[in-house]
Amino acid sequence: MTDGGVVRASGAPLVGRRAGGAHHSILIFVVTFITFAYFFGGGGWNQNAQWDLTRAIVERQTFQIDEFRSNTGDISWSNARGAWHAYANKPPGVSLLASIPYALIVRWQFSNRTAAQIVTVLTCGICGALIPVVIFLYGLRRQQPPLSSLCVALSVAFGTIVFPYSTMLFAHVPAALFLLLAFTQLDERPLLAGVCAGIASICFYVCIPAALVLVGAAALSGTATAEGSGRHKALRFILGGVPFAIFLGWYHYVCFGSPWRHSVTGSKAFTQEGLLFGVLRKPSGEALWGLTFSEYRGLFFVSPILLVALIGMIVMIRKRGMIPIAAIFAIFLAVNASFNGWEGGFAFGPRYLLPAIPLLAIPLLFAWRNVFLVVTVISIAIQFAATAVDPTPDGKYHHPLREHILPAFAHGEMSLNEQSMDDLIPKENSPRASFNLGELVLPPRYSWIPIALWMIGASSLLIRRASR
Repeated sequence: MTDGGVVRASGAPLVGRRAGGAHHSILIFVVTFITFAYFFGGGGWNQNAQWDLTRAIVERQTFQIDEFRSNTGDISWSNARGAWHAYANKPPGVSLLASIPYALIVRWQFSNRTAAQIVTVLTCGICGALIPVVIFLYGLRRQQPPLSSLCVALSVAFGTIVFPYSTMLFAHVPAALFLLLAFTQLDERPLLAGVCAGIASICFYVCIPAALVLVGAAALSGTATAEGSGRHKALRFILGGVPFAIFLGWYHYVCFGSPWRHSVTGSKAFTQEGLLFGVLRKPSGEALWGLTFSEYRGLFFVSPILLVALIGMIVMIRKRGMIPIAAIFAIFLAVNASFNGWEGGFAFGPRYLLPAIPLLAIPLLFAWRNVFLVVTVISIAIQFAATAVDPTPDGKYHHPLREHILPAFAHGEMSLNEQSMDDLIPKENSPRASFNLGELVLPPRYSWIPIALWMIGASSLLIRRASR
């Protein structure tokens, strides 16, 4: 029988479902990308270090950031090349991705701040907008109803910290996208999955053990497919990731003198003697509470929709895909709880957990019908307020939502991050350190209204189309 003659239980022809899925995917991307591009979260040591490396790659064809480092303290010093040089104390992946759009616009000689904003949109904004697309398509492949798949996809995009971090040049959202792709492509395209895992790993170091979990999942898959046995799939996955492992080792050797000497090693302000890799110690109960349920950095406090993922995990307990998801999330949680800077400094929510968050959409798919609408609305409202007001609140706020973000939003104070991509420390009245596009034509108090109407209207249209 041809594809056109196969009819699913829902009554929709296979070709029609594929076409509808592709059409919805484009619309999901447009809705989320425009939303993320509306905001620019500004600078900070992390973002500025990523930007400095991007500039060094494109403008100087080097990994040294000596000429650009005046705007950040996230620096690793190394004399591996015979003289002391400054390097970003980050993996290079996001800066390499960002160097692609920057190489295209550098000739136009935008100001540093404008160029950084454009590159952020074309790097983290695009990656963030692709995350709900991948979730939606994966839900359709797993025979989930289009409406449920769409609602879960939008909930993760707008109701988790994917939203605020898609507006800033952090590594977390690109790492999250490629780790999600590695999981969703593992069964059908293991070579591509390995490539995606490799990209995630050069963006964020904790994705390396996550990739090893996926290797094990591929090797233990009991059913042979068109891609061959589990062992064959694992081999193809490894082949896809090896070039990135070689590149990362080479990067470490060039910058720090050894393939095993990572980029944080020379950052003495953040490392401690006696700790594993200079930053990891025994997990603490304080960190575990802080990362999960606390008002300070609690994942389930700022995104209560993710509590429903726990229901989905119970529903999925006998499904093969649940084990690697649980293992990867446990790795991220354990590593973050062991990190000597687990709170993340200037941050909203547990940003070091972000690369694993989209994976929680998978159990959400199996629990969506148990979700109360109010939980989703609360999650989206929290993330919207944080993005509009300050996606990197000072770590001094132990209750950032009720001490800082919500009061500021209620008083119409938007875009409060005063640290630009040029400055080492925040400066008051720094022009457009952070902003949203509505502020170009509206008073700040009302600048959030156009994008809120866009989110509500466009999402409602998507939901209406999916329900058909």
